[in-house]
Amino acid sequence: MKQLVNKNLITLKCVLFCFLSGIGCIFPFLPLHMLSVGLDKGEARLISAVAPCIALLGPAVLGPLIDKLSVGRGSTGGATNPSGSGRLLRVITAACLILSAIFYTLLLAVPYTERHEARRPEVLFMCDEDSAYVMQEVCKEDMRCNRWSGEKSGVLAVTACEYGCADENMTWVKQPFTTTSTTTTLSPMYLSVANATTSAPEVTEDDEVRHAMPFEVNPPHFCYNGQCLVYMQHQARLRVPLSLIAPELPEDNSTSDSDWCTYRTAGPSKCQVPPNRLAEVSESDDCRPAVRCQVLDPYDEPDGVLADAECRLIIGDPSYTFWTYLIIRILSDIWPTAGLALLGTACVIATRETSLGRGDVGRQLAFGTIGLAIFPPLAGLAAEQMPDTPFLIPFVLHAVFMFIGALILLFDSHMPLSTPEWWWHTATGVLAMPMNTVRRYGAETAAVFAVVALLGTLWSGIDAYLPWTVQELNGTVTEMGLTLTAGALPAVPALWWAEALVDYIGHSNVFIMAFTFYGIRYTGLAYSTDYTWVVVCEILEVFTLSLVWVTAVLYFRHLVPRKYTATGQALPVIAHFCIGRCIGAIIGGMVSLQQPLQAVRMVYRSMGVVALVVAAVYLGLYHLLLAPRCAAPAVSPPHHLLQGLNRTNGTTNGTYSPMRVYHEERSRKGHFRY
Repeated sequence: MKQLVNKNLITLKCVLFCFLSGIGCIFPFLPLHMLSVGLDKGEARLISAVAPCIALLGPAVLGPLIDKLSVGRGSTGGATNPSGSGRLLRVITAACLILSAIFYTLLLAVPYTERHEARRPEVLFMCDEDSAYVMQEVCKEDMRCNRWSGEKSGVLAVTACEYGCADENMTWVKQPFTTTSTTTTLSPMYLSVANATTSAPEVTEDDEVRHAMPFEVNPPHFCYNGQCLVYMQHQARLRVPLSLIAPELPEDNSTSDSDWCTYRTAGPSKCQVPPNRLAEVSESDDCRPAVRCQVLDPYDEPDGVLADAECRLIIGDPSYTFWTYLIIRILSDIWPTAGLALLGTACVIATRETSLGRGDVGRQLAFGTIGLAIFPPLAGLAAEQMPDTPFLIPFVLHAVFMFIGALILLFDSHMPLSTPEWWWHTATGVLAMPMNTVRRYGAETAAVFAVVALLGTLWSGIDAYLPWTVQELNGTVTEMGLTLTAGALPAVPALWWAEALVDYIGHSNVFIMAFTFYGIRYTGLAYSTDYTWVVVCEILEVFTLSLVWVTAVLYFRHLVPRKYTATGQALPVIAHFCIGRCIGAIIGGMVSLQQPLQAVRMVYRSMGVVALVVAAVYLGLYHLLLAPRCAAPAVSPPHHLLQGLNRTNGTTNGTYSPMRVYHEERSRKGHFRY
């Protein structure tokens, strides 16, 4: 009777349990943590896309490095000391886990920033015979005026200009505008200062009939740097070009200004007020003749001089926060992706799969998935109990699990991680398949790599921003952790029997099934109205991620020669969790910021259609074109393989069915349907 649990693999199961538990404690909360430090969703989307793209350096470098440094170690360790030759893999994997714990914890030290929505205070315009003034309400958020160095040039759109008397407190300027303003029916014009006149322009009777408006004498003139503009009502908007000088700071460096900020023009400016109009507005001898205008769209006017002068309350430095988070996040994502590739390598080597039997890769992953089902909701529950520092516990739990896994790797010298050259033998020492007979299937490897990358894109399109979707549906932090539990629980039994299941179904059918269920998941999420439907869609992740991942691990195990085992296990990680994750984050991030939930549903509908179309194309391409052409007749197994079977009490019916793959199905690496 086959032993249910291999005692030699218990420590490896514990490492996988710690690794996936640590990943589960942090992964669903990263999108929320980015927003909690003050990043906006646009910056968070950029980080989510850039980080996995650069994270591929981890598996891409460490995988080949492990293979290169392992060459020859089998001869030094040999069959007498197989565990000693796995020390390199254990140490580097432990280093990846430790670095993951350190860098993700550093994200807690990213400086906080806060940006409140801009407020647009009122803006007024006034000019007299000495100068012109632009007045803006002071920003109440920090009681400061907007200030800049030197001159700031632009235009100011004004309307409803009228004559009046100004005093030192600008009382008249701040009063509400009357419904009647001093206007004219003439079009705006530029006049030189020498030609600027206070007399009424001459118009004919036909002009008055054509304009159908009363002619007005002496319209307001604004003169700046030797040119004058005339305001007319029918134009409704007069664009005044000018340069402004910001008010100076108070001598005591206090943060409080008056209720209004007054900006003076940099060049000589004045308003010409005719004496006869002055008599109409005031009979006082101390009247200060002036013209005031109402300002139109001061913050939205093209080339506006006050285009960026809204009142903004900013705490911290948003730019510094963004770049600090981006750099640390990039350095953080490198190590778990590299660790996943190396742990996949450890599973393949430790389970000792040979041509005479099937390994237990799926069972190792199943044990680790238990941690992925247990700890994410517990981390979310702990976060809810600490509203002031909600993400402290998830990040600390991640670090603790990673350190525990690293310690197990460093101190368990009996973990069966000998080099590939040694374990590619049968139990009796007979060479099951000479290494020189293993062929490289580059085209097939590239095809499977592309399929896994596409599946990773569909996965990331959901999971990269799923916490935001749950938040939009009023879900709690605990419920966000439960989404991982919903996907991990059914994956445990599926992974336990994964190798037999994949062997029976065939790898292509597993991938076709995954695309089909992605279509169902996306469609369900597109029409989800509450959290319950999100959980139901997450249960289907057993078909779209768990079985897909173990299929990729098993398939690359057979495609890649044993001396490149680490490189072979790095390929699906790069395809799914780096390239696919990057593309999916970009696609999932193409949503409207004004209506995020509706925009996300639109993306989900589109991705659902794409997934179903790919499934249909893949189904037709494989079963109607590739499978019939690649079918190979049964052939007798190699003579040395028959001898090996006989020596190990194996049985054979005299035929040998090659692995079903994209090439001509003549691989002799195993008996499995791939």
